[in-house]
Amino acid sequence: MEIGIIEHEGREFIALGSSVVGRNITGYTKEDRYGITLTTWCGKTMLDCRSEIVERYWTGSLALMFRLPRGRFIIGYALGDGMLFRGELIDNCTDDDARRQATYLAQFFGELDAEDEEAFQVALAEA
Repeated sequence: MEIGIIEHEGREFIALGSSVVGRNITGYTKEDRYGITLTTWCGKTMLDCRSEIVERYWTGSLALMFRLPRGRFIIGYALGDGMLFRGELIDNCTDDDARRQATYLAQFFGELDAEDEEAFQVALAEA
């Protein structure tokens, strides 16, 4: 597990970096002409396999699906290129099932991010 620290506009932000805990995967996306790769915070490759953008949202975020052998997939949600990916390993399903689950997971995390952003803006206004 990594811990990442950045400074942006005079503020310091700390976040957990990449991790694999059970079936849950956290990493960062790297997009190139061949597709999307999952990387650690510092840019080391975590997963480089066939990827598919299931859906692009107006915010720039993505519902993603990575195909693994034997009917397994990593599905999840990314905030965009170079940004946080949150997902999970699923198995024993078809491509269409994996796409549906990726969309569902992306909607779930998208709603969490919207709630977090709203709380952050309220906290800034109160400060």
